[in-house]
Amino acid sequence: MPRATVLITVFNCERYIAAAVESALAQTEHDIEVLVIDDGCTDRSIEVLGGFGDSRLRIAPCGRLGRARALNFGLAAAAADYVAILDADDLTLPDRVRLQADFLDAHEAVMLVGSRFRTVIDGDSEPVRRVVLPTEVGAMVEDLRNFITPMFHSSVMFRKTAVLAMGGYDEDILCVEDTDLYVRLIGPDRRPAIVNLDTDLSLKRVHPEQYHYGSKVGVWQSPWGLRSVETVKRRIAEAFGPPIANEDDSPDERPPLPRAADSR
Repeated sequence: MPRATVLITVFNCERYIAAAVESALAQTEHDIEVLVIDDGCTDRSIEVLGGFGDSRLRIAPCGRLGRARALNFGLAAAAADYVAILDADDLTLPDRVRLQADFLDAHEAVMLVGSRFRTVIDGDSEPVRRVVLPTEVGAMVEDLRNFITPMFHSSVMFRKTAVLAMGGYDEDILCVEDTDLYVRLIGPDRRPAIVNLDTDLSLKRVHPEQYHYGSKVGVWQSPWGLRSVETVKRRIAEAFGPPIANEDDSPDERPPLPRAADSR
């Protein structure tokens, strides 16, 4: 059994998937598998991975399931209990898996660990801005009450057994499935089950082809997308109370802070 699985779900991301996989395979923790879930790609996304020749890379087709179901498919197929999420167009930094696995080894009560920093890059991997996220659960709850996602999904690693025990990702959620997961992990008793480390772990790529940040915003504007957002907002209110400031219907759109001089 590898120490950790880096889980990537991909649907038509041929321009960036190779870079994402390369960054995952370049970890300083070598005892890993990189599991790519082919969520019904119709472009060359899977074809471009054919030249890696690394036995740690595994590709599993699942047909076209959609994000949450593809993630759950990947969880069932993952060989390790520690699962690190990486979007197919993002990059992970070399020490990420080692740092997170060491942290989970040392903190049995923590179920999920991410990064305090969300450095945004463009399509050419040039840094654009840096967002600072909270590190403790009280501040995370305050963000969630205002529908601001307090964690960067491509930076999180969690205990697979813990996430599966609570049902995995909600497959009825068309979008914001990551925000929903954090709400359920913290719970109404505000368990300190999730933590952001005070270091960079991954880079968030923003480009025009994205469904949230780019021109393909149909998933958010559709009735199913709007229904998903309302479902998660209701769960947040039930768990933590009503919003404490103006609501924001785009949970990943935190106002950007100036990029620190030492950011990557």
